[in-house]
Amino acid sequence: MKLIACALALGIFGVQPLYAGETVDVDVGGGMVVKLAKDRPLKIAFFSEGTNNSAMTASIEGAKEAAAKHGWAIDVSDGSFDAVKQSNQIANALNRDYDAFIVKPLEGNTMCEPASVTAPQRNILVVNAVLPICRRSGKEGEAQWSPGTLAYVGGTQTPDAFLEVLHKVRELAPGPQKVGILTGNDLNPITLNFEAALQRFLAETPDWSVVAKARTDWSTPVAFEKAQPIVSAHPEITLYFSHYSNMTRGIVQALEAAGKLGNVKVFDAGGTAWAKQAVKAGTIDFTTALYLRSNAAASIEAIAAAQRGEPVPRVIQNEGKPITKGALVQFIDSSNVDAYQPEAD
Repeated sequence: MKLIACALALGIFGVQPLYAGETVDVDVGGGMVVKLAKDRPLKIAFFSEGTNNSAMTASIEGAKEAAAKHGWAIDVSDGSFDAVKQSNQIANALNRDYDAFIVKPLEGNTMCEPASVTAPQRNILVVNAVLPICRRSGKEGEAQWSPGTLAYVGGTQTPDAFLEVLHKVRELAPGPQKVGILTGNDLNPITLNFEAALQRFLAETPDWSVVAKARTDWSTPVAFEKAQPIVSAHPEITLYFSHYSNMTRGIVQALEAAGKLGNVKVFDAGGTAWAKQAVKAGTIDFTTALYLRSNAAASIEAIAAAQRGEPVPRVIQNEGKPITKGALVQFIDSSNVDAYQPEAD
């Protein structure tokens, strides 16, 4: 019996020992309260979908910079676009001495129980960033927050947001279009959100025809590899689109290699440094602002506010940036590109 009692006290059987110092009660919804250490620096676990593109590296850098300002320790786990690997990473972290998680899930439903049930039970505060968990990936606004977590930070890559982007494309490219599209990987919540928006858009835009579409791992090299055969096999395509700039860059490279750059329209979402230069050069008509460095920083600051005993919004929209004119998306074109400060390469 003494052995079991000692094991429980040490958390060996999955019970996180309560901190003996000063704590603050943090209401995470669902009748759950996390007792967060108030009188010492925190230890954070940051779960990234991967590290192979500029958005993810910007997010990681933003989290590290924000944590350093508070004197907090932060460990980053690279999910490598493998949902099973990421699940194992979180399962292992639940049995360690972390105070809080920032979770950017690869597959939101499998992350639901560990992030919104097990973590608060083990006295770990969770912020869900970018990709909603618990079957909320297609939701909008306040519905993106999952009880059991402190907050959701994101909102610029929902179905409604992507529909705004597609409407802008239609405005700038009116009439019938034959379209080539590159997307992220299967089952990724952002990919699913884009697909949901695309289906709604095509239903209201019957003179658009998607003649080719390919999945990628969000990186430029793979996007180039996937775009090349599309460009070669489909000379009838009049318009290309991707929902992240690294993929759009691969499309542009494929068109350039085929001598077709400038003969078709190319549209982008993602707002990287490359996209800014492409707008200035006229290679793409517009991009959209994406502040993933700010997203990660806002996630850290939400935890800091909770540690101070301050109220935290359940949903922090626009990656923590101010909402622009009440819209979900900020468009970057020739009229405002010089003022835009990208957060990812």
